[in-house]
Amino acid sequence: MLKHSKVLLIQTAFLGDAVLATALLEKIRMESPDTEIHILVRKGNESLFKAYPYTNLKTVWSYDKSRKWSSWLELRRDLSKEHFDAVYVIQRFLGMGLLSLCIGAKRVFGFDKNPMSLFFTEKVRHEWGTGIHEVERNTALVKSWLGEKVFKPYLRTPKIDLATEMQKKEYICISPGSVWETKRLPIRIWIEFIQLLPENQVVVLMGSPGEIELSDQIAAAFQGSNRIVLNETGKHPLLASAYIFQQSKMSFVNDSGPMHICSAENVPTVAVYCSTVPSFGFGPLADWNRIVETKHVLDCRPCGDHGKKNCPLGHYACGEGIEAKSLLQAYQDYLSSGC
Repeated sequence: MLKHSKVLLIQTAFLGDAVLATALLEKIRMESPDTEIHILVRKGNESLFKAYPYTNLKTVWSYDKSRKWSSWLELRRDLSKEHFDAVYVIQRFLGMGLLSLCIGAKRVFGFDKNPMSLFFTEKVRHEWGTGIHEVERNTALVKSWLGEKVFKPYLRTPKIDLATEMQKKEYICISPGSVWETKRLPIRIWIEFIQLLPENQVVVLMGSPGEIELSDQIAAAFQGSNRIVLNETGKHPLLASAYIFQQSKMSFVNDSGPMHICSAENVPTVAVYCSTVPSFGFGPLADWNRIVETKHVLDCRPCGDHGKKNCPLGHYACGEGIEAKSLLQAYQDYLSSGC
């Protein structure tokens, strides 16, 4: 059986991918507690891991994609000094596959779809579109070391002061954004959903600074009404935002990073899928969750492995075909569940 005293995990993709990588941190911590763990993530995602409460995680490294090759060269220099027993490349892209091979680690493990997989010590089949969850795929990378048991992602967020209207476990979060436009539920449907909610249900809008305009459109629809719709989009650093999700009654999210934050915090989650589908393996993992998607069969859906900047056919039927009453039904299901 393999034994590693020092390993590096590499996941420099988007926020949600980084959150899901915490499942491997948990697996290594629980099943090989003496192993020193390092992780390399995209710049901006470091705070997620710097708040990780266990000393098994020694160093959080960051890759600055705004200065791609200079950052890559700096990482090659600095990581070469660490003398890792093993590197686990969680993503499938050339740059990080090449980096893993250039830092002098004893062994390199990665997916067969990585262009550099021919040179890996062990390459693992990357199954896609079969319903296998990403945390299961990632766990397969360490199977020869630690076996098949899958752990859930985990986040621990520091407490912050909440607005007076945000009573613990009483408000719901809505996160209308996504990096990809074809993963965004149309704003009009979010507005219709809020209108269907009980008037005393406090709604908190969440998102990154780049998504302020989306939340502003929703908030503007309720100006002057008796509803409390708090627009917190772009107002908080990453961990503070995660705490707001954690304290919510439940959260409504697109197929995006906030969904995975809710999974890692076990927040009751309603996940909306427009152009993508749950079988890609990025579904919600909270103990209570629901998936909402169009009930219409569309030959064009999914239109790709990821979202797109706009609908290739111009109609966006996968998003426009979702009904606000489906979101309301999920809300009512949770209230009646007794969870």
